[in-house]
Amino acid sequence: MQNPSKRRLLALTASLLAMSLAAQARAGDAAAADGSNATSAGAEGVEVTNVIVTAERGAAATTAPTKASLDQVQPESIISHNFIERATPETGGWTTVVLIAPSVSGISSNGGGIGDYNVVQMRGFHDGQFNVTYDGIAFGDTNDPTHHGADYFPSSTIGAAVVDRGPGAAGDLGQENYGGAIHFFSPTVSDTMGIVQKATYGSFNTLASVTTLNTGTQALLGGGKLLLNFDERTSNGELSLSGGSQYNQMAKFILPIGDKLVLTLYGAHEWTRFNFEDSSGPGETWQQVQLYGKNFFLTNIPTDEHYTGYNYERKQTDFEYADLKYQATSSLSAEDQLYTYYYSNKTLSTNDLTGLVGGPNTSPPMAKGANPNDIGGYTKLNQYRVEGNIVRINQDWSWGTLKIGGLVEGSDTKRDNEFLDFTTGQTPDNKFTPPTYPFTTNDKLLESSNWFQGQIFADFNWRPTDSLTISPGIKYVSFTRDVNAAHENVGGGSKNQPLVTSNTYSSPVYFLTANYKLRPDWSVYAQYATSFLIPSLSDLYVTGANLQSLKPAKTENYQAGTVFTHGDITVDADVYRIKGSNIELPCNIPNTTPGLPPFASFCNIGSAEYSGFEGEGAYAFDFGLTLFVNGSLNSSKTLGATAGEVPNAPEWTDAAGAIYTHGPWQASLTYKQVGSYVEYNPITGTACAGTGNVCTIRLPAYDTLNGAVGYDFGHFQMKLQGFNLLDRRQITSFTPGGNACGLYTAVDSAQCGGGRDTSIYTFQSGRELSVTLIAKF
Repeated sequence: MQNPSKRRLLALTASLLAMSLAAQARAGDAAAADGSNATSAGAEGVEVTNVIVTAERGAAATTAPTKASLDQVQPESIISHNFIERATPETGGWTTVVLIAPSVSGISSNGGGIGDYNVVQMRGFHDGQFNVTYDGIAFGDTNDPTHHGADYFPSSTIGAAVVDRGPGAAGDLGQENYGGAIHFFSPTVSDTMGIVQKATYGSFNTLASVTTLNTGTQALLGGGKLLLNFDERTSNGELSLSGGSQYNQMAKFILPIGDKLVLTLYGAHEWTRFNFEDSSGPGETWQQVQLYGKNFFLTNIPTDEHYTGYNYERKQTDFEYADLKYQATSSLSAEDQLYTYYYSNKTLSTNDLTGLVGGPNTSPPMAKGANPNDIGGYTKLNQYRVEGNIVRINQDWSWGTLKIGGLVEGSDTKRDNEFLDFTTGQTPDNKFTPPTYPFTTNDKLLESSNWFQGQIFADFNWRPTDSLTISPGIKYVSFTRDVNAAHENVGGGSKNQPLVTSNTYSSPVYFLTANYKLRPDWSVYAQYATSFLIPSLSDLYVTGANLQSLKPAKTENYQAGTVFTHGDITVDADVYRIKGSNIELPCNIPNTTPGLPPFASFCNIGSAEYSGFEGEGAYAFDFGLTLFVNGSLNSSKTLGATAGEVPNAPEWTDAAGAIYTHGPWQASLTYKQVGSYVEYNPITGTACAGTGNVCTIRLPAYDTLNGAVGYDFGHFQMKLQGFNLLDRRQITSFTPGGNACGLYTAVDSAQCGGGRDTSIYTFQSGRELSVTLIAKF
């Protein structure tokens, strides 16, 4: 049964929306419609066709990989389907689509496109601090909420993307617009019948097939149209024995109902299995790099803790929504979007990946009474279902537009870990079944949790003149989370404790934006916005802290910029300053079990300030060539007694390249560089390039050069693609372990406190080539 606060929030939301719709309907028939309202092209609730049309008003903007809209009110980069099709990997996911944008960083540590080997960051905000949405619905894990790059949406299911580098408007709904948002839009459903079949073969024995069917408008479908997409792929992976397979099925149906209603039904399902060491993977220690090379991960030796049969993940996801749009009058519209998504991760893993093949066992079992020389590990289940509903109501007048609405959303999550002893044969086979509730022995974690959140918003786009739009907005957020854990893991070891608690976080959030057209092809904009982010549930796994003592993170955002788009040229630039408090970042906590690596968690670093400059531009020549460039300078600083650089926050990004289209030929060449950044490592030794016993470790920049060329024969097309053509193998992340003074430290270094260095390095995946054959009918 729902608690009283939840019932009150539901009733308040329903009452507000009902009264607003009734009031606006009475006034709507007499109001004049005006479709010129300025809005952020990436704002949730905006159709993908409008996103592209508002930005592509010239040859340069049409062909540029990233561009801005003259109507935008915060810095953003719009990425069209053309670029996704032409220049991103056929076996990519939603993370690979947006990497070309300024201030966006992240790159895969494994080739082949299967598995969780890529995480995106933006402006120094890590995954979990910005929204990721699909057709206006924010999704993510129910503990952070972070995201998995290999789940839900392969690139073939993405029609366009918008990178919003800011909190947006009040109507941008989701838990984490704190650091901005990345919006993805599903493919457009065609009015005409057509079939497209793609077949790809590439490096690391990667095979992929994408089948796309558009029925076109059909009387048999009641005048509706249906899009079906089937994405299937397998790969051995570049890292040793890291292969896997992934299968995704998607359907999108659009049905007009009379002349005022449009119903959209969407559904997608994905199944994935890949070999993966979960405890601290992917990655290697520096000693493993020296002995086995940068591609080492798993082995086929059953007596080894790196054995691929002891380390794999099986995932299943689905994502569905029913969207009903109602055009009540020429000036009044309403939308109701009912949605749900599901995630299941069933993992089998050893306890540690830092040992040597044939060397001492670094994964002793944690189960009671087990032989300490046995290979130990665990099963892990992370399973949740999220359900929600979004309502939006828009009323236009000649002088402005009122946008009101809200969101209600709930979740149900089960998470568990159970210790296993692989040596004695307590190992599930490939038909791995999750442990049955409740456990009675060998529990590492046994937790149920749920949330219920409500968000109510109002935006008003006031147009005092044809050139000026001023948009104040307010949103009220209330978030209640309940936790019922029979066993809560503390410090990464075997110490457990029960935790039963509930907490509610609520706050108003304020927005004020303005857009001014200096000329029809030149605009300036400014934004002030606040935001807040609830604490991560992952805090409990390390500290066992009561939820009552955790405080939300908050920001104040100040941004300004300009956009110029005219014919053959498009240019935009912006500056930003963001003040944050109670900032949480990924960190590592010393393990309570001797010999095991640190435990990954989130730590509160206090106050921080993010500031910088971003820009992008493109020029289109008459003969089909478009040159583009973009870049950012990003400063991310902690304040107060712990002043310094925010860890894992690149100091700059830059990109440049060329897009060419002439007759049947298409080609692209893109270069992206991500600047250097720092990591910190608490150590017990005396040698340290930092303050006290905290080492400051600076990681170098990394870059990639990608290219593609294609020829269209009519019904058939061939495309060759190459990624990381220069075969760079830079370090892309460093997870500090015990006794590590810095990068490339020697094993058993006395000056670093002695003992074995368990720091983990990941490397940029190597050169990857592929050929794709396409048939179109």
